[in-house]
Amino acid sequence: MGRPEVYTLGRLIVDLYANEIGVPMKDVVSFRKYLGGSAANTAVGLARHGADVGLISRVGSDGHGEFLREVLAREGVDTRMVKDDDVYQTGLAFAAISPPSDSTVLFYRKPCADANLQLSDLDFTAIGEAKVLVVACTSLAVSPGREATLAALEHNRRTGGVNVLDIDWRPDFWRDEAEARLYYRLAIQQSDVVIANEPELAFVGESADAVEASERLLGYGPKQVVAKRGGDGVLYFGPEGTRRVPAFSVQVLNTLGAGDGFGAGYVFGLLQGWSVEQRLHYAAAAGAIVVSRHSCSEAMPTRSEVESLVASAGTTTS
Repeated sequence: MGRPEVYTLGRLIVDLYANEIGVPMKDVVSFRKYLGGSAANTAVGLARHGADVGLISRVGSDGHGEFLREVLAREGVDTRMVKDDDVYQTGLAFAAISPPSDSTVLFYRKPCADANLQLSDLDFTAIGEAKVLVVACTSLAVSPGREATLAALEHNRRTGGVNVLDIDWRPDFWRDEAEARLYYRLAIQQSDVVIANEPELAFVGESADAVEASERLLGYGPKQVVAKRGGDGVLYFGPEGTRRVPAFSVQVLNTLGAGDGFGAGYVFGLLQGWSVEQRLHYAAAAGAIVVSRHSCSEAMPTRSEVESLVASAGTTTS
């Protein structure tokens, strides 16, 4: 088996999504189980687009971990850097779905296996041979995962790879915002592309004004900042200047995972060498498809599905 062209690093958990739609968490009777976690969702999305992708994370030595490994294998994701953790269990997330607003998510992960990623888990040769490393930044929240994350970013940059950060801001995962900003800043300084939704951009850019926040981030060294704005589309800042792309019109079922679908689409466009406009349209369409479906990982579209939606809007990715 050859080396992946892209790796994702970070959260790998089990998602338990309510079968009853529009019901508060306390009244949910049954849940459906999926592979979850931003890094894992993005890996599945990239695989479905046709990328050769690997995942860097940990799972517990438990039935949930076995389930996640089986799903990743079925999706074609390389798991040679997914390690079994004999101390901590696989993390869980329960979600009550209330369209069209954001759903309620309850995490069980203090502590959990993916946060216990070790420096010794990293195959630096393989990371250096890949074209892109995508980091879901909740991996920075606690040690030893934060040290492993920063080491992977540093090595990938030193060996000529592209570093993409999904800001993935989850305040409950951190002790305080000052600590979070410190580690985010260290990671951003090692990055080439930063992808964030509007609240995340305001947090790391320390401004509610998207332009001001993006300019501050670009000052740390990234070449591109991509702001996901939900129904308002996408705002891009980079060498080509500023770009705005409208959202695709779909019926919204579940907004969870839309950002991961967008990120997978955007990174796939980077791998293909597409123009910024092509990347943005493709990524926006991928995210739109995800919000029309129940889950995160299983909602990830194929390349043909994305291209069909893009074509229906009169744009193209080729």
